[in-house]
Amino acid sequence: MRASLVDISRYQGMIDASKIKAAGFCGIIARCTIGFMEDGSSVGKGLDYYKNSQKQARDNGLIFGAYHVLWPSNKAPIREADNFLGKCGDIDLAVLDVELLRGQTLAQVQGQTKAWLERVEGVQGKKPWVYTGSWFWTSPAGWENGYPLIEAEYLISQPRGGIDRTQQPEPPKVPTSKGWSSWAMWQWTSGGKPLGASSESMDYDCVNGTEEQFRQFLGIQPPPPSLESRVGKLETEARTRGWNV
Repeated sequence: MRASLVDISRYQGMIDASKIKAAGFCGIIARCTIGFMEDGSSVGKGLDYYKNSQKQARDNGLIFGAYHVLWPSNKAPIREADNFLGKCGDIDLAVLDVELLRGQTLAQVQGQTKAWLERVEGVQGKKPWVYTGSWFWTSPAGWENGYPLIEAEYLISQPRGGIDRTQQPEPPKVPTSKGWSSWAMWQWTSGGKPLGASSESMDYDCVNGTEEQFRQFLGIQPPPPSLESRVGKLETEARTRGWNV
C-alpha cells in the first residue's frame, strides 16, 4: 500500500497529529517559510503553527517534512534557502514549492529553483524535493529529473473537507510536469477531511511506494512500536508457550 501524508500550513491551525496517524497517514509536510517570511508572519504568529506540527509529528513517530514557497520577485534564492535552513529545524525532507512567477519568466524561476535546491542540498547533504504541477512547469529545464517530484494534480476536489484517504483514485502513470521521468509523491486532492484541525479541508499526498520504502529512501528508521503492539506481541508469545495471561 502506498504511503500517505498530509500537507499543512497555518490555515489548519493547531493540528492533532495523533488523529492524523490514527487515520492511516505516516507523515506531515508543513509550510515553514515563504520568501523571507515565516509561515505565520502575516497574522503575527511567527512559526507557532509550524513548530507545533513539528513537535506533534515527532511525538507521534510520524515522518516530518518542511516546505518553502519560492518568491521569485525577491531574485534571491540563496538568501531564501538560508532563511529556510535557519528556521526549519529537525526535518526528514525539505520541499520547495514552485508555483509563482511574480513578474519573472518560467526560465528565470527555474534558474532560481535550481539555485535554491543546490544550496539546501549542499547544507543538508540530501536532495530536497520539488512541488509543482503541469499547469506551471510547462517546459523542461534539463536538470529537474535529478530531484524527487511532488506532482500537484487534483483528481478529486469536491466536496471540500469530505474526502477520505480511502477514496484515493489510481495515480497518474506518468507525471505531467515536463522534465521528470517519474513522480515520487502525488498531491491528489485539496478536499481531504480536516483531521484534528480547524480548517475546512486538508491536502492529501501519496508516495510512489510503501512507508517502508519511503523511510529507506529518506534514510530514516521506522518508528518504534507502540506500547499496545509490544504488549500484544508479548501476550501472543505467552499464549503460544501455553502460559496464562
